[in-house]
Amino acid sequence: MTRHTGLPTVEDVRAALAALHTDAETTRAPTVLALAQRVGLSNTTFRRHFPAIVAQMKDSSTTHHDLRPADGAAVRGADRLAQQNARLRQRNRELSEHLALATAEIQRLSIEARRLRGECAALRNVSTIHPRRPR
Repeated sequence: MTRHTGLPTVEDVRAALAALHTDAETTRAPTVLALAQRVGLSNTTFRRHFPAIVAQMKDSSTTHHDLRPADGAAVRGADRLAQQNARLRQRNRELSEHLALATAEIQRLSIEARRLRGECAALRNVSTIHPRRPR
């Protein structure tokens, strides 16, 4: 059995988040996992107890990238990665749509095949012999 250790307060978590933001070695927005480790919690426990902070971090990371490049090459690299990421997300959306359409078509064809088999059996006056059930 594990001992219950107290959860950090919201103020403690916000202070740890601020410390992660000011960390000189960090070039990207801090992750939820890094913040959870900083306050001494597992990722799942942190997400369960601090959903508002997780949502805030998610919103801030998708709307504004906290990249601090050292030179112009890093800026171009970051722009190139952002463009590639946007292309990949668009392609992923397209493939998801194609998959949904293919799934619906397979379902429709399966239903139609079953109906046609039944009609074919009825036209040929073929009886279906079901296996005997044990008594």
